[in-house]
Amino acid sequence: MTLRATILGVVLLVVGVAWVRYAALITFGANIDNSVPAGPALLALLVLIALDRVLAWLARRRILQSREIAVAYIIALVGIPLSSLGIVRPMLPSLTALRYFADPSNNFADLAELVPAWLAPAQEQAITDYFEAAATERVPWELWVTPLSAWMLFLGAFLAVLVALAVLLRRPWTENDRLSYPVATFAIELVGREGAISPLPLMRNPLMWIGFGLAAIYDGMNVAEAMNPGLPALGLSYPLGSLFTERPWSALRTVIFYHRPEFIGFGWLVPVEILGTTWAFYLLTALMSVGGMAAGYEPPGFPFVARQSAGAYLAMALILLWSARHALRQSLRLRRSAWVALGAGLLVMLAWAAAAGMEPLLAALFFVAMLLIAITFARIRAETGVPTNWAFPFGEAKKLILEATGTAVWSRAGMQSLTIMSMMNFLARGYFPSLMAFSIESLELGERMQARRREVIGALAIAFIVGLPLAWAMHLQAFYQYGANVLEGGTISGGYRTALAKQEFDLLSGMVENPGIPQRVATGFMTGGAGIVILLSVLRHHFLRLPIHPLGYALATSYGYLLWAPFFTVWVIKSIVVKIGGARAYRRLTPLFLGIAFGHLFVAGLLWGAFGALLPGELYRRLHIDIG
Repeated sequence: MTLRATILGVVLLVVGVAWVRYAALITFGANIDNSVPAGPALLALLVLIALDRVLAWLARRRILQSREIAVAYIIALVGIPLSSLGIVRPMLPSLTALRYFADPSNNFADLAELVPAWLAPAQEQAITDYFEAAATERVPWELWVTPLSAWMLFLGAFLAVLVALAVLLRRPWTENDRLSYPVATFAIELVGREGAISPLPLMRNPLMWIGFGLAAIYDGMNVAEAMNPGLPALGLSYPLGSLFTERPWSALRTVIFYHRPEFIGFGWLVPVEILGTTWAFYLLTALMSVGGMAAGYEPPGFPFVARQSAGAYLAMALILLWSARHALRQSLRLRRSAWVALGAGLLVMLAWAAAAGMEPLLAALFFVAMLLIAITFARIRAETGVPTNWAFPFGEAKKLILEATGTAVWSRAGMQSLTIMSMMNFLARGYFPSLMAFSIESLELGERMQARRREVIGALAIAFIVGLPLAWAMHLQAFYQYGANVLEGGTISGGYRTALAKQEFDLLSGMVENPGIPQRVATGFMTGGAGIVILLSVLRHHFLRLPIHPLGYALATSYGYLLWAPFFTVWVIKSIVVKIGGARAYRRLTPLFLGIAFGHLFVAGLLWGAFGALLPGELYRRLHIDIG
């Protein structure tokens, strides 16, 4: 790790976080922090590419080494999402909502007293100023420094565990399973250096620019319509469910055809069987709702798609660990430092949770569920390159435990254990599983751009050590200046992340008077999801050409409502192209689809995220583009 690479990465990280603060938090016109890669991280890569070209032209030789570009990019790639709507933004309301929203109608005040003083600030005025803005606009750091330091320790241990798992699993996934890591490949092809595999650099390929132009036209028409509603545009989605108004077909009212160029572009790299399985299983689960309504079977939550997803992810992770068992056994000798980091990180997490007042068994179950979900999600990104941070069972790590066991068993000695679990549940509601995906993609990118593994891990550490405090500072300064109630699209009671935190504590408050019993139906559907994944895995092991893939079922039940339409589109096109032109035609058209993804990320993410924010607020919010 050279000094200039580190400085470049940190500078790009700081600039990216400042941009996220303005575009995604203050003006709330484009979630530039939500895409994969995040908009500012993509800009950082483009800046590094341009700087490399300029220096090479001036000096008549390469100044920046490939591994320096990789290190600087990884710092921005991993550090910027820490400031996003999926990491710090769901965390801070979890530390403050209990005291702010306490009133006689709930048990929030009593539950807040169960939270240790080192875990969250307790001073009433500081909490009020957080949500409603401080008169002096000053952040009371003296009240925040202890809780944030404690969370820095926990989250550092969590990240160490995720990076250790990435180190241990990358080798069998790369060497044995021959995964392609499309997100890392996309960055390498843009750089066009030693790690690239295309004979013609992506930035010089005419097909890439055709795809870029198609995405630019699509986004440009949407922007024009936002400026002048009388102009025609394709829009961001089409509500197919509006066509079904009579029972039982009205159960399809939530089916929406989303136009997502980034999913179409990267979807080209997804295996055909995963594409087909994803859209088919999503529509199948939608038809289950129709069948249930027709039969008069309509329990709340049916057909429990999220529970099916949780079971699928847990089972898939266990299958992946079992498949890699020989490589993991060998790594006990070759990757001792990774095993030490894994063990030490888990011990710190468990000790931290126990010190906070959470029962060790409950903490262990919660953390294991989170890590298994992270493993499956990392595999999905490594194998398919789906450019999203959200394709996992959202918030299910806690639910699957409490529904299987009931809440009464954990509240016999008081509510402290469940209170700490609810406070920590932002881990399951944010895209923390994506940190493992970023880690394993960074390791692959580093190796293909000639960076040593320890250099990549060093870049990940710098991204965390610099990025997390920077994310806290950025958010707290904004909240104490403007008030968290009115930021991120909020009006008088906070944005979506605050609403989720309050909803979490409302459920906790209800448990005080009505402890829950095991939910056998929901748990049964979770078990059914696990069974389907196991069955599909066994069938694919015995029938190699089986066109149904367990990862497709996992995607359909976790993020299928957004993925099914673009995946169906790509599945049709790709099936025809491969059938007529074979693998050669598929490879030749790959730059076209990467151009579609790149064009959308550039126009909707970078240009609209930068210049759109300069427009009047109401006009900017008229077209809120949520990429990823």
